[in-house]
Amino acid sequence: MMRLPRSMAVSLASTMLFYGCATPDAGGSDDAAICEAARAHLSACSGQPESAWPGRCDPTVAARVLDAECEAISSATAFPKADGAGPLAAAVCALGFFAACETLMCETTPEDVAPVVNAGASDAQGSCGHLVAADDYALCSYYDCRESISQCGDRGYLTGYVGKYCQRFATVTEPRVSPAAAAWLGRVRHCLVDYLETEVPYDADCETIDRLGTDSHAACYVESGFCDLSPLDWFHIVHSIDVGDVPLRVVLRTAHGCLQSWF
Repeated sequence: MMRLPRSMAVSLASTMLFYGCATPDAGGSDDAAICEAARAHLSACSGQPESAWPGRCDPTVAARVLDAECEAISSATAFPKADGAGPLAAAVCALGFFAACETLMCETTPEDVAPVVNAGASDAQGSCGHLVAADDYALCSYYDCRESISQCGDRGYLTGYVGKYCQRFATVTEPRVSPAAAAWLGRVRHCLVDYLETEVPYDADCETIDRLGTDSHAACYVESGFCDLSPLDWFHIVHSIDVGDVPLRVVLRTAHGCLQSWF
């Protein structure tokens, strides 16, 4: 197992903790000021007028722009592309903060994600096991299938958390990271689905699905090799997640797992 300097281990733990617990500003005049400052910073670094950066402004995205060096912004905006919800998000996406990138959703039909009921089976709910063998972003359709059975809603674990990030990591992060990180993402995708299929009953209530599913993340991350990735890979993976969207227990368990593997 790769051994890292203690300072690097502590840096990983503190970065994950900060990112997992931080929350966007509540709103109001401070948000407007951050957005205006970000537009001014983009304008000064890119040489384009502030009017070139209209669009919707997310204060969290704008704060990341303010943290970026001019050299990085110049490189990111030299070849602009429509990759985010507005110019600010597109620039931040190009800087490596992949949470701001536009997620390409895997198009499915109700038939694609419909549970399969085996002939003569007593379980009328059906099974989503036929989707476990899927690969790449197609595997994300497994969560749509489970949601069609559990009906936990857009804010539930299946749709609002693991399903959302399955799509984002598969279509946004994986094509942009190192081969090692891309391989790690593929292993994690299968690990999370396998756990849900084998360990979480189809008749479990939404609270149980959320608790068991969320608790599987740290183990899947560590066992799939998160701790052995490079600091740049960590940066890209962590910054593919919306600020404040990682439960504290997942952050702590992942950091603890890495510390155990290093020392």
